[in-house]
Amino acid sequence: MGSSWLYTKPLKSGVKFPKRMPTNWVLKQISFPPPKSWFEPSVTLDGRTRPPKISGGNQHRIREACLMAGLPPEETVGLPPFQFEEKIDPVPRGSHRVVEKYEREKKIAENMATMPERIAAWREEKRRAKEAAKSDMPF
Repeated sequence: MGSSWLYTKPLKSGVKFPKRMPTNWVLKQISFPPPKSWFEPSVTLDGRTRPPKISGGNQHRIREACLMAGLPPEETVGLPPFQFEEKIDPVPRGSHRVVEKYEREKKIAENMATMPERIAAWREEKRRAKEAAKSDMPF
């Protein structure tokens, strides 16, 4: 959670002041926390998902204000625990040539991983073909 943007440089006394103070609405959510159901998406009777009553951005603002005050946001307000999303092998941005080059390199790496088995199978096939072509006559 990048909270480094929240604070200015520490003063000589070591005290940190936030660049932006939380709004009154955010402070109200911390003082009088809403029900936990407001922070999570809900499912309607026909199966559609509704977004949470308090948006993700506002949840982030509440979480940051709690952290500035030294309060655990999960216990104080009832926010869901923060989850880090790990990006797995993202496709590079850029022209289509860059993307195609990336996909080619990925395909080559996958093929090289299976190459020893493929070579062994090819050699076995060649050996069988050579023995099948050999005649039974010694001359």
